[in-house]
Amino acid sequence: MAALVFAACQALVFSCFAYIAVRWYKREREETIARVTQAAADFLTAPNSETPSPLAMLLDQSALLLSARLVQQVKAMLAGVESGESKGEQLALINEATASSPWLAMLAGILPRRIRNGLMKNPQMIGALANIGKGNNHQTTEAPPLRRHRE
Repeated sequence: MAALVFAACQALVFSCFAYIAVRWYKREREETIARVTQAAADFLTAPNSETPSPLAMLLDQSALLLSARLVQQVKAMLAGVESGESKGEQLALINEATASSPWLAMLAGILPRRIRNGLMKNPQMIGALANIGKGNNHQTTEAPPLRRHRE
């Protein structure tokens, strides 16, 4: 009989603990849901009419960062295309200038690229160098402009 009373007491204590645990779990769950709901509401709503909500500020900053990166990428891409076009123009100018004078062709092959490009940008210098090879360097003739204007 004592074992039966002891088992009943154990069942009663266990059920009390279970009841308390279930009540505690429900209360904690409700409080957690209330805190999460309040945090979401605070994040989504503006504190006043002059201040935007944190979500609006986050989206604004993200849009600014994304657009800045996009502009940076487009500029880099266009600079690469422009660089390729200018290199192509420079090569065309060198070929055009060296076709008229073997002296310029030899000089363009010997000079370093930096100096050669500097000379090719100056039409008067090209004219003077072309005249040196022809033997009439005492005349002052101006070479036709070799730079093409971009349209």
